[in-house]
Amino acid sequence: MTTWILIFGLGLCTFLPRYLPLVLWGQRELSPLAKTVLGAVPPAVLAALVVPAMLVPTGTAIDFSVQNPYLLGSVAVFVLFFLTRRMLLSSFIGVLVFFAVQWFFGRV
Repeated sequence: MTTWILIFGLGLCTFLPRYLPLVLWGQRELSPLAKTVLGAVPPAVLAALVVPAMLVPTGTAIDFSVQNPYLLGSVAVFVLFFLTRRMLLSSFIGVLVFFAVQWFFGRV
């Protein structure tokens, strides 16, 4: 019984923050400032997820060395996407760079 109460409570905690803004402010137009701030949220969340994994792959110290495959693969993705604007190609080349660096430095 406690498990069902926990599941229901967590479901409610997930549902309400998504539903209440729609009910309370669904018909209102957002201000330009709010649109600007909300437009910056997805890149900020993505950066918050990617940068620690890229710079601290071992979880203990920041690694800016050329032996960090996460860093070199990410740099390859950023540069290629900036030059070509092709996400799939950039991601594929980034994965290849990641595995090439791992193979070159014997981490595989």
